[in-house]
This record gives sequence, C-alpha cells and structure tokens, in this order.
Amino acid sequence: MNLRIGAFGRQESAAIVLLATFFSGCFAVDSRALYEYGNASYLVEIVSVIQALLLFEIVIWTLRVRGGSDLSALIGQSRMKEALTVPLILALIIAAMQPLQSFLLTITQYVFVESKHATVCLYLLPCLFLLTALGAETLVRTARILLPILLLSIVAALVSGIGQYRMYRIYPIPIGEPLRIFTQAGSAQMRTVPPLLALLCIGEGTQDRFAMRSSGRIGAIAGGLLCTAALFALSMTFPYSQLKGMPTPFYRMLVEVRAENPTLRLDRAVLFLWLSGAILTSAYYLYAACVLFCKTFGVRDARPAALCLCGIAVTLILVLYYDAEATVAILHSLYRDAWMLIAVPIPLILLNLKRRKPKCAVSA
Repeated sequence: MNLRIGAFGRQESAAIVLLATFFSGCFAVDSRALYEYGNASYLVEIVSVIQALLLFEIVIWTLRVRGGSDLSALIGQSRMKEALTVPLILALIIAAMQPLQSFLLTITQYVFVESKHATVCLYLLPCLFLLTALGAETLVRTARILLPILLLSIVAALVSGIGQYRMYRIYPIPIGEPLRIFTQAGSAQMRTVPPLLALLCIGEGTQDRFAMRSSGRIGAIAGGLLCTAALFALSMTFPYSQLKGMPTPFYRMLVEVRAENPTLRLDRAVLFLWLSGAILTSAYYLYAACVLFCKTFGVRDARPAALCLCGIAVTLILVLYYDAEATVAILHSLYRDAWMLIAVPIPLILLNLKRRKPKCAVSA
C-alpha cells in the first residue's frame, strides 16, 4: 500500500504532537463557552491534557497486550471496524478545520480586510493537499524544522505582553466548582486528544510502541504547558467578559502590544508564522484521517483520499463562512459536542476486540 508513512524518530514525532497540541489548544477555542462562568481556561487545559494522556496510555497498553503498531491494528481486530472508524475520521476532519477557521477569520479581519474569505481559503488548499499527500515523514520532519522558530515567536509574544499583564484580571476563578472545570475539560477533548490520536494512527512510522509512547508524552505535556502559559497570559491581559467574543485572543494580544508600543510590530510577521503552524497541524490531522480511512477500507493509495479529505475540510470552512449566525451556532455545537466522536468509538474499539484463538498444543 502506498500510504507514504515512512520512518521517523522520537524528536520528530514529539515536535508534531507539541505543535498540534499548542495550535489546537490555543487557536481552536470556543471563547463563549470557555469563559462563560469565569476565567479558568488554563485550569481546563491542564485537566484536559491529563485526560487525553490517560486515554493515550490505555490505548498504548492495549497495543502492547494485543500486539500491533498503531490504532488501525486494534480497529482491524474489532467486530465493527467500519462503523467505529467513521466517527474518528470525522473528528480528525473537524479538528483540522478549527484552527484554519480561526486564522482565516483573523486574516480577513486584521490583514486582508477587503479580501473575500473564499479567495484566501483557496490559497490554503494546495498547501494542505501538498503536505498531506507527501506523507507522515515530510510532516513530522517539517515540524521538527519549524519548531525552534515557532517556539521563539510564541515566547516573544508572551514576553512582549508583560506590560499589559494585570493579576486582578484573572478573577473570577471558578475554583470552588471543580465539577464545572472537569465538564469543560471534557468538552475540550477536541483540542487535546486529536494530536495523540493522529500519532496513534501513524504509529507504524515510529521506531516502536515505546518510542511512540514517549514522544506522545513529551509532546502532549510540553504543548499543554505552553498552551497553559499562553492562556494564563491572556487571562492577565483581558478580563473574561472581553475574551468571550474574541475569535483568536492570542493574536489580539499582539495587536494590543503594537497599539501601546509601535516599535514592537510583531503582529503581522508572527501571524503568518503561526499560520504555517496551523496549516501543518491541519495537514497532520487530515493525513492521520487518510491513513485510518485507507487501512480500514482497503484503499491502496493515500493521495486520492488526501485530496478528498482536504477538499471536504476547506469546503466546510467556506460553507460555514457564508452564514454568520449559523456559523456561530454550528461552531459552538462542534466545540461543545464533537468530543463524543472520540469518546464513544475508542472505548467501543477496546471493548469489542475479537478474542484471540488459543495456540494449538504441539504433540510430542
């Protein structure tokens, strides 16, 4: 099968998980739901990453017990593999769509003000398809190359906003309602689980299960801590009542820094750096969905499936853009309920594994 997975090491796979965790956690946020009861976004991120890591460890343990190199090996042993694969593919497509949707809204609002959304969106389709069609090795090695400059830009953004930070803005913190924080963390699984789910889908390219487990841990923890720091910085920059209506508050923080200090004109350059990270994250999710589709349904070439999935993601973004009221309602529903596309199939896959046939005794 021409799935173009290739081979890569721990550093590359940890880099792609780190970037995907940060960009999904920081730029695929439903601000209206996250800040509805106060300012606990950074606490929600920590709890959500812990939940995602627990699910990841359970799948890795099952792979070790049952044998197999990736999630497709477990799905192949399940009794309802086709029915359980489709929700996971939909979840990865939605996860790929969310950061691009946020960045396109930001670009048309702050940079190319007179440009149409469809015009900007069509420029992204070739980039998405090229990265997705080239395969896992290209994706993870590109992430390893871009990681230092993206980390530098994120740290520079956090440092440049120090003059805007005020501790009193982090209140109110709903710390007295832990059940609400856990509920919000459950809804945030669409931001923290897809990076690890995609790694499980392309696990065949890692050295072994232990390398996949360690790279997933490192990437998820480092990306979660970086995202937590960014969300905490946002909490000190804006009151939660303002954060409710912002599509990309982390970029808005850079705009506020430029307004206070015109010499620090980081916003436009950093925006396009972050856009490259978002495209890489979306291509990573779409390629994982492509591998899952090809292995489950027996498609031998990944490139036609990659083109179809990229077209579906871009089309959904365009359809959502043309009706503003419907877009807000649909996106809010996706952020709130789409986590069930992952939370339901994974346990069913683990519970519906076929029993292994006992080995026949060898006669003397």
